[in-house]
Amino acid sequence: MNGRTCLITGATDGIGKEAAIELAKKGCNLILIGRSKEKGEKVVEQIRKVAESHVDIDYFTADLMLMKEVSRVADEVSKKYPKIDVLINNVGAYFAFRDVTEEGFERTFALNHLGYFLMTKKLLPLVEKSDYKRIVNVSSSAHYGIDFEFDNMNGEKKYSGFDTYKKSKLANVMFTYELAKRIEKTGITANCLHPGFVATKFGNNNNILWRSVISFAKLLMAISVKDGAKTTVHLACSDEVADTNGRFFADCKVKQGSSKAKNDEHNKKLWELSEEFIAPFI
Repeated sequence: MNGRTCLITGATDGIGKEAAIELAKKGCNLILIGRSKEKGEKVVEQIRKVAESHVDIDYFTADLMLMKEVSRVADEVSKKYPKIDVLINNVGAYFAFRDVTEEGFERTFALNHLGYFLMTKKLLPLVEKSDYKRIVNVSSSAHYGIDFEFDNMNGEKKYSGFDTYKKSKLANVMFTYELAKRIEKTGITANCLHPGFVATKFGNNNNILWRSVISFAKLLMAISVKDGAKTTVHLACSDEVADTNGRFFADCKVKQGSSKAKNDEHNKKLWELSEEFIAPFI
């Protein structure tokens, strides 16, 4: 990965941060995006200290729950960089209670899906200019056992925090499958993954009851952040997946995605609706 450039969203904590560390150790230059300038600066310094050789690390601040921010930061990256070798859409969150952004989107749908979609659309030309051309979308096995509700995309009819999170992770897989079809003649590959149930700050943005429930679950079942980042790093680096496109991975291996994600008609519909939603921000 020496000299390659990798962009990672949600890079100041958890899987994103650990993936950045591992990629830096492999000689990869990094473009990191996070919400906090202060945390970002600290993470950059931490990564520099553990990198085994000099790597360039750039940090951009943006609230990726807002499409205007996604668009702005993508434009800033595009002005500064001629190409991106690996795009890792990693940022995500769980919200126990429904709220909408100032742009009118339910928070989970906005951050976990629309942000991926818009970031990828905006940066696809930079990925295409690379000779490496990889897109990695962090999803979850939570996408099993749920169907996407096109008549309730913003949780306007009913809302369950966990079901909404599951649907957003299903949207990640649906988006990846449709993206892979649309880019198959460009040489770009797009894959998605389940990182595992990882001991990160996931869920800490909720009230004390939900934080306590999620924290207890982490104590019982969670794997380390280092283990949680392995599949992301594998898809970014491994020669084994150089020609693999449109697949779902877990434990660095191809797994069967949900049958609900294999509905080509629904995947196309999600793509077209997502394009309508992000159109004002392109």
